[in-house]
Amino acid sequence: MQHVEAEIGHPMAKPEKLIEVVSALPSETVSAPRELPERLHHRLQGLAEQHSGKVALHGRLFAQWMHHAFPRECPYPFKAGETDLITPDEYS
Repeated sequence: MQHVEAEIGHPMAKPEKLIEVVSALPSETVSAPRELPERLHHRLQGLAEQHSGKVALHGRLFAQWMHHAFPRECPYPFKAGETDLITPDEYS
């Protein structure tokens, strides 16, 4: 996410720019450059439609989109109260 923020330089970005930046972003499990699936293009465009054509980089929905682009690197951002915390004693 730091790389995306540094490349964009603003809290909001057009979906086309985000696709360009994220497509070029490598990780330990994803090679770059790569072609992102069309469904990710459509989801990002849908996010932008909610905010006058731009995507909020620090929102839960963009974090969710990043999870789909990098499922092993970016945790899924659940809504507050959607999951229950368990104590270590309950876990074992």
